[in-house]
Amino acid sequence: MSANGPVPGTGPYGQQPSPPPQPPNPPQQGHLPPQGYGYPQQPPAAPPGQPSYAYPQQPVPPQYPMAPQPGYGHPQQFPGAPVPTSPPRNKKTGLIMLLVVALIMLGGAGGAAWYMLADSSTEPLWSVPSKSEWGSGEREQEVDGTWFTDKAVIQTLSGGVKAYALDTGKQLWATPLPGAGNQACVAPSVSDGGIGVVAYGASGMGGAPGKCDHVAAYDLNTGKKLWHRAFKVKDEFGSGRELAVARSGETVVITTDREQVALKAADGAKAWDVKKVVPSTCDTGTYTGGKNLIRTTSCLEGDAFTGTPWTEASLVDPATGKAEWTKRFGEDEAEIALSTSPLVLSGEAKGAFALDEKSGERRGKFPGMMEKYYVFAGEDGSPMRQVAGFGNILLMGMSEKEVDTGESKTLVAYDLDSGKELWKAPGSNSIEYIPLRDTSSERLLVYVTDSAKRPKLVEFNPKDGAMTTVVEYPKEVDTNVGVGAWPFWHKGMLYVTSVGARVTGQSYALVALPTTAS
Repeated sequence: MSANGPVPGTGPYGQQPSPPPQPPNPPQQGHLPPQGYGYPQQPPAAPPGQPSYAYPQQPVPPQYPMAPQPGYGHPQQFPGAPVPTSPPRNKKTGLIMLLVVALIMLGGAGGAAWYMLADSSTEPLWSVPSKSEWGSGEREQEVDGTWFTDKAVIQTLSGGVKAYALDTGKQLWATPLPGAGNQACVAPSVSDGGIGVVAYGASGMGGAPGKCDHVAAYDLNTGKKLWHRAFKVKDEFGSGRELAVARSGETVVITTDREQVALKAADGAKAWDVKKVVPSTCDTGTYTGGKNLIRTTSCLEGDAFTGTPWTEASLVDPATGKAEWTKRFGEDEAEIALSTSPLVLSGEAKGAFALDEKSGERRGKFPGMMEKYYVFAGEDGSPMRQVAGFGNILLMGMSEKEVDTGESKTLVAYDLDSGKELWKAPGSNSIEYIPLRDTSSERLLVYVTDSAKRPKLVEFNPKDGAMTTVVEYPKEVDTNVGVGAWPFWHKGMLYVTSVGARVTGQSYALVALPTTAS
């Protein structure tokens, strides 16, 4: 589909280097399904045509106080639990390492984009070096687009998308963003139908975030660009965060400060009219994607001074835009979804609370959450990345407020039905807890990093929060990934991706890690 508006910049795409000979595949891990989740990026703004009420009609995500240190989502490393003993190396190890060294040398000579690492089961299975001309170190703004097919893991970088073989890390294809001088700004991790969607725009000065006013879709099996389109964006303050993408199923809801549309991911055609699926007394709403598509909207019956204001939350059918259920709440009570599965809403009036996904009936309210912790709501159309549900337990990676030693990051477990805080993990200003989603297990698996320590995959006891190390990885995994890293679980493997890694030394844009120690 041709662009429905001008694409900033033009220019050809450079030829990609041929990959080196493929080394032997690592042992296969147990099969578990893929997952993905979002991370706060930008506030979705009100689309045009809203009633001119005296109070804000388009629900604006609550602006919770920012933590004194950089926000959540920059893994470091974790202290504490005992280190699992590595198995003794067999006689083939020396030969394997010689082959690895040879591959690395060949990679440096021929510009290859991958190499294998072989050691104990806790070593990386493969890694992809960062390339300054195409990605990780060009900018600081993070995007969430890491997708999986049966054969590949696909990563969104600043200049486009690249696919790597799941078992070897060999580059399969690379497709740039349309035009030259553009960079990605939003890329939700939902990829139903084998299609990935990336929002992008012209980069700012020195590679800093700039415009975010275009969207493109890619076939994840071939790398083919399916369509791209421009959107009206005002962005008075030049924030580069003026476009939100809520992706659920095969539908994409695009919201800017000038317009709001629902499109089909496959071809960019209109899916449904956002103005016709809500009552005339309500605004068109804020959409949050993921496993469910949730709409929160503000309503007013009567005039702004004597009328009755309220908020509504709806579970939306992505194919039609129609609400499967709608629940009414007080003014400023249901402003945005922190998570769409499990379903957790928040608002300035009463904080955070959970709803049943199927019926919309109330579950637990989480008293004190907003007062005790910094909660960064998803502002790019995706739910919070550091939130996951395990049965009746909600896990949230957050930072504590009002601590004497400065910011203290921790992991907090809540009962979804009672809202009770069950336990929290030890906190510090350098630790990062990232719960892993969609592991097809009720195990509370969390990727943990802490400076000067080794990164780990750990498991928490749901009853008391006791922590057990499952796998400990080399310190180099965290050092080489750098800032802006995030883990994704797929088929029993852990893929840690980075969009902010260093551009010097052995920095990684992507690394594959085992999830069992042997």
